[in-house]
Amino acid sequence: MIKHTYLLTKLISIILLSSTIAFSTSAEDTFEDIRFIAGASLGYSNFSFPEKLDHSISFSSANIMIGAIKDKWQLSVNGSFALNDANVSEEEDIGKASRRDLDITLAYQAMPNWSVFAGYKSGKTTMDFTSRDSEDEGVPITVAEFYQQKGPYIGTGYTFKFEKAGNLNFSVAYAMLDGINQFGANTDEDEEEEEELEFDDLTGRVKGDITGISVGVSWTMPLSSNVLFQTKFKINSYKQDIQIDGHTFENITDKTTSLHVGLAYVY
Repeated sequence: MIKHTYLLTKLISIILLSSTIAFSTSAEDTFEDIRFIAGASLGYSNFSFPEKLDHSISFSSANIMIGAIKDKWQLSVNGSFALNDANVSEEEDIGKASRRDLDITLAYQAMPNWSVFAGYKSGKTTMDFTSRDSEDEGVPITVAEFYQQKGPYIGTGYTFKFEKAGNLNFSVAYAMLDGINQFGANTDEDEEEEEELEFDDLTGRVKGDITGISVGVSWTMPLSSNVLFQTKFKINSYKQDIQIDGHTFENITDKTTSLHVGLAYVY
């Protein structure tokens, strides 16, 4: 896993070096040729983690994007975050959850309709669980958890261009990420001491290796010479392998889906 991550990071470094060369004209020419874009959108995000959560959780969320375009290169930063905490209901616990993500992407238009891109992402779901029994007794005991993924990715996209209806883009990316989880103690008092260790029994800081794909579909349509209408649907599907205390847990799955609609301004 470390070797594969190194190779992916090395490839991204080469792409970044190429972009630096592409941007390394005189300062005056550079700023004359660069177009900047900024946008904001609202929508919903959904997070599922079957091995830890009894049900998926949904957030109303916002996405903010800034970017720069020069010739065939585009650099963009996307940040999304939950606008409100989602309610969580487990067998022994109730709680609140929130989510935030950050993607930094460098893309190159290799052909009129095809592009390739690479970048770095970080996503984190934060949970606060409160024991139902402690809540009923009037002395709530809350345990904090989080599930974090961060690391490089690389992908490609294809754009269908319509004269009067804008652009429809499909993209797919492959990611090799580091998983960092903070698990709280299991509140199941009926658990037998000699029972074989299960994933739901893990507590404390637990690290894993994550691989997976991201699939996105977006539609962009100009409303004026500077204003764009944008909508995007995205799925991140990951599998995590964890080795701890002589135990191996493979293909631990989590999935994040999002749908956002908004506007962007090009200047």
